[in-house]
Amino acid sequence: MKIGKLVLRAALALGLIAINIELSAGNAGETQSSVREIVAADRIKASGLDAVYDFDAVSPAACPKGYKPFYISHYGRHGSRYAYARETYTDLLEMLQKAEQEDNITEYGKSLSLRLADFYEKVRYRVGDLTDKGWNQQKRMAGKMHSDYPRAFGKGSHVRACASGSIRSIMSMTSFCTELSRIAPKTEIIAHQGLEYIQATSPNQGTNPFRFKGPKFDFPYAQSDEEFLRSFFPEYIDVLGRMFKDPSKAIEGKSHLWTMDYMYMLVGGMNSLDDDVRNDFSDIFTSEEYVKMWEVDNYLRFGEYYKYRTSCSAIFVDMLEKAEKVIAAGGSGADLRFGHDHCLMTLLMIADLDHFGHFPETPEELSQYYQTYRSPMAGNLQFIFYRSRRKGAEPLVRVLLNGQDADLGDLAHSESIYYTWSDLRDYLRFRIAMFL
Repeated sequence: MKIGKLVLRAALALGLIAINIELSAGNAGETQSSVREIVAADRIKASGLDAVYDFDAVSPAACPKGYKPFYISHYGRHGSRYAYARETYTDLLEMLQKAEQEDNITEYGKSLSLRLADFYEKVRYRVGDLTDKGWNQQKRMAGKMHSDYPRAFGKGSHVRACASGSIRSIMSMTSFCTELSRIAPKTEIIAHQGLEYIQATSPNQGTNPFRFKGPKFDFPYAQSDEEFLRSFFPEYIDVLGRMFKDPSKAIEGKSHLWTMDYMYMLVGGMNSLDDDVRNDFSDIFTSEEYVKMWEVDNYLRFGEYYKYRTSCSAIFVDMLEKAEKVIAAGGSGADLRFGHDHCLMTLLMIADLDHFGHFPETPEELSQYYQTYRSPMAGNLQFIFYRSRRKGAEPLVRVLLNGQDADLGDLAHSESIYYTWSDLRDYLRFRIAMFL
């Protein structure tokens, strides 16, 4: 990616010219073949944004020698939920019911229609709601944060939490804060929701009056989402062919992309539902087809979130400003932000975290750098701050994505897995300046 003169001037003004940052495409942590192997071997990951947080995969808590944790800056996606779009539950069902009236349905299609109709009665009034599983994910997250970094939640510590206007985000914040208040009684915890906090939680909303403005970036690929589906996964018509005698008639007048994506989200969404509601629709796709649909959805979401880099830079601005205040005051505690996958995924692009900001030459190579399963239900980005016993020593920061260590582009660590606060701060300011 080329840097414009305004961004270069911003970088120079911020004193960042000494930081060695690679801005052209580099080597990703995974090869294209290994990413596809990972997804093919793990149906949860193949569910993309409908994957769920893996508590077993988190890195052990660590502390640099001579330092103690004192502050956590967190942006988290809400916990597991019912589908955010009603069409996830109704689009295929209505197609099947219409096909039955027109004698355009197979025997498999008839059985699938009955299962879908029964399932829909359980979920029709729950679209977008947090599930019990989602509530418990956030409760468990709070417990793990406290057990890993108890010194951040001692006497005199302060936790400030805020959520987007979505009910599932508010309920996720409520679960987290309720559990944290139970296990950290000496910590003052204050939770907020309102327009004042939109820049920290969901700044890409069109109704945001504080929305950042920035340069226009051309989308890096010529293919539309629909064209990518047809070129990358032309066999999608075979999926429909198992349900309909004449699949072209069944899908006539509809977006082929969204019809397939609603089906993909229907299958993956079962990961988030409680046992008394869940139904198994995994037979809609073969394992190979499901992996193909993951890449189609991965490209779709990249195109959707790519344009949010300017507005979502506000979240990093909020994180930097609040961290500065806590450090200057010698305080402790946490700032918690509860929002959505589109913001979390965009933060990874802004920061070039694990090379999310690198865009290969062709869309078929995109999944080498960009994977939606990195933003599962209850997924989160955390900066863990450590204070030294030595007077005047700079804080160190550990960067965790879903509990695993992550790299900020090619920014060098100052010690093991840790960044100095000044390096991390200046790097993020530099990256933010590219989009404002």
